[in-house]
Amino acid sequence: MSTSVLIVTLPPFKGGVPTKARILAQFLRRRGHQVTIAYYATLSDHPELVVTSWQLLSGISPSVMSGTCFEDFPSIAIGCFLPELEYTYYLPTNRWRETIGQYDRHIAVGGTVIVSNLLAGIKKPFLVWCASTMIDDRYHRRAAMPAARRLIDWAFIGPVQRRLEKRILSGNAKFMTVSNYTRDSLIAAGGNRENFKTVPVPVDTKTFSPPKTVPTGIIGFAGRTDDPRKNIPLLLSALRILIQQGESVSLSLTGAPTPMLSAHIQRLGIAGHINWTGWLSDQGLTEFYKNIDVFVFPSGKEGLGIAGIEAMATGVPVVSTRCGGPEDYVIDGKTGRLVNDDPQEMADAIAGICTDRAERDRLGRNARAHIEEYYGMQRFEDTVSDLWHKTWGDTL
Repeated sequence: MSTSVLIVTLPPFKGGVPTKARILAQFLRRRGHQVTIAYYATLSDHPELVVTSWQLLSGISPSVMSGTCFEDFPSIAIGCFLPELEYTYYLPTNRWRETIGQYDRHIAVGGTVIVSNLLAGIKKPFLVWCASTMIDDRYHRRAAMPAARRLIDWAFIGPVQRRLEKRILSGNAKFMTVSNYTRDSLIAAGGNRENFKTVPVPVDTKTFSPPKTVPTGIIGFAGRTDDPRKNIPLLLSALRILIQQGESVSLSLTGAPTPMLSAHIQRLGIAGHINWTGWLSDQGLTEFYKNIDVFVFPSGKEGLGIAGIEAMATGVPVVSTRCGGPEDYVIDGKTGRLVNDDPQEMADAIAGICTDRAERDRLGRNARAHIEEYYGMQRFEDTVSDLWHKTWGDTL
């Protein structure tokens, strides 16, 4: 039986959360459901839909915009007052309640659980697919804020969002967490263990497949290098050590550098060893993984790390810090290497893989086999179908 499904999420443009929302929407459509994406409009993405503090006396109200996302899924962007406070994105206004009331089933997809506060008032069961606690999500971002903003976030915005998180965790939602680390962190933050199920982001193992030949000495990272949670300076420091040791290596990064990051790279004297790919299409990303020797996660915290799963599906070993989610699939000595937040330790792990080709091949084969067994699409679909039945009682 076809039902109307509303996926409530953040702006569906770039990053891990939009990837999750797209995968889930496509799966539900394949099962015959009508899926709409509703997301909160941010000041940076949709300034025309929000009302800022300096516009309060103008008499204008937040707006709504209909469109499409993920190629052809209907979408609704909903604005708010005072987007500078951030938590106002998650307040269930009349416009949100009207929108939510038009659909049979509701699923929130976010980095944290806080986006699901938009659904908390419907008094019906719903699903939440999330990646981290509020504290894990904000710790490194807060540290990178200007001093005044950091103080406001610590004293006011952060506590408000923590209260929202606690209320959601004690409510009537069922939670899909992207990793065991996320599950355990949210239970420790106040969640009921019976309401949680680990549901990693799946990978298409046909699209992401190992190449016939493997390049040597090319280190890769795919993600938002301007996100302080990704801790890119650690990777750059490890690259500098490798170069100073005489290793024949280079670093391939997706996206483009910020002025601050460019200046840091120049100070380290490693600009000639770094290649920026720009933002890649889905096809470009599959080629990116096929053209690297080892993938590296230098993150301070990572709920899962979708790029690491995609790299491993392509037969690429992963070197990762002990940052949470990647520890589910980066099995030290089997599919890659786990290191501490130390550039020399990271450099040694990278060099050990790049210089020992037999070891690199063994780790790559194990990485691919691990993803096929635990992160394939069929396993994901079976798990979500089971949760759908437990939440709403009907068959997906």
